[in-house]
Amino acid sequence: MRGLPEGWQTKPLKDVLQKTGSIDPRKNPDDGFEYIDVSSISRKTFSIEKTSSLKGKEAPCRARRQVRTGDVLFATIRPTLQRIAIVPEVLNGEVCSTGYFVLRPKEEVINNKFLYHFLFTETFMSAMESKQKGASYPAVNNGDVQEQLIPFPPLPEQKRIVTILDKAFAGIDQVIANTDKNLANARDVFESYLNGVFTRKGAGWVDKKVGDICSIKHGFAFKSKFFSNEGEHIVLTPGSFYEKGGFRDRGKKTKYYLGEIPDAFILNKGDFLIAMTEQAAGLLGSSLIVPESNRFLHNQRLGLVQRKDGTVWDNHFFHHQFNTQYFRNSVQETASGLKVRHTSPKKLADISISFPTKLSAQKKVSAQLNKMESETQLLESIYKKKLTALAELKQSILHKAFTGELTQPPKQKRAEVQ
Repeated sequence: MRGLPEGWQTKPLKDVLQKTGSIDPRKNPDDGFEYIDVSSISRKTFSIEKTSSLKGKEAPCRARRQVRTGDVLFATIRPTLQRIAIVPEVLNGEVCSTGYFVLRPKEEVINNKFLYHFLFTETFMSAMESKQKGASYPAVNNGDVQEQLIPFPPLPEQKRIVTILDKAFAGIDQVIANTDKNLANARDVFESYLNGVFTRKGAGWVDKKVGDICSIKHGFAFKSKFFSNEGEHIVLTPGSFYEKGGFRDRGKKTKYYLGEIPDAFILNKGDFLIAMTEQAAGLLGSSLIVPESNRFLHNQRLGLVQRKDGTVWDNHFFHHQFNTQYFRNSVQETASGLKVRHTSPKKLADISISFPTKLSAQKKVSAQLNKMESETQLLESIYKKKLTALAELKQSILHKAFTGELTQPPKQKRAEVQ
């Protein structure tokens, strides 16, 4: 096993953390407290951005963890695992949280910012992801966290490493923020142009309801017992759509199907689908054009849009039309359901849209939009690659920090990891 510099130790987190308390604020219904939920911590700045001032009688039943200044909060559930923050001085006192573990370092052993940076390492985060349990809301338990090993040097060296990390990450995070802004701007320019095209309209445009010009066909309920990690046919799901529209390659999350497949549900290149359920925020109403024939399967919760006889129809024109802000808002208004919102072909059929009656006019609009979208996607790809590279740089620096490579003097004797 690779060694650490002399003076370093490796221990389970439980050996370097203090015990934390919990309370039931409802036992004191008239007392006020600050409540931190899983949305209180920013994913980008990793700081507590908002809290709720509540009376004890208003407390959620799980709001029992007490925190104090300097505690490190770590979210427990899959979608929020990287919501990590240090409790600021302003929140000192009886502050209750739910959905977080409260990690309170033994001050004579571990610096809280050193611990904070450790939680972002690939080693720790990968371990947490692998240990999540539960179907609906996979989460890690306290024992899983407590048993994780943390390497650390003496306190003065920890503080020196923290200073190095803070300085390095401040610069990297600024570049990330600028890149995120450029990425958003690129998409905003396209979105503005897209919505402008369908707002301005022009001569020869008409208004009709969706049901007058096309039908929307439900997909097939493919059985999950035949899903596989490899195969010839891919089952499309709402996750196969980008939130702003378009086909998303799901990579390792792709679902292949090994069971019997009805011919009517094997899709062709150019088929036009709309997501009729909101599997994740922003997916309801998103549309895509199928990129390949005899490869993708028309799954339930997805609507196959098919023009009616006599309708002048360019697939790409209506694909863009369906992804305008007006249309997506109209789809949201048709949706029902508490936990998962969904719509139906009948509801979609009642939405009014505008379009040119000449095919050449539709094709001219779609060609302009396709070209601009392609250029936007190229820019987005460049910015996303840059963000990936920056994330990898941060992980590289963290790896060096927690293996002693940031501070190890030349020819320093190394001690074996305990």
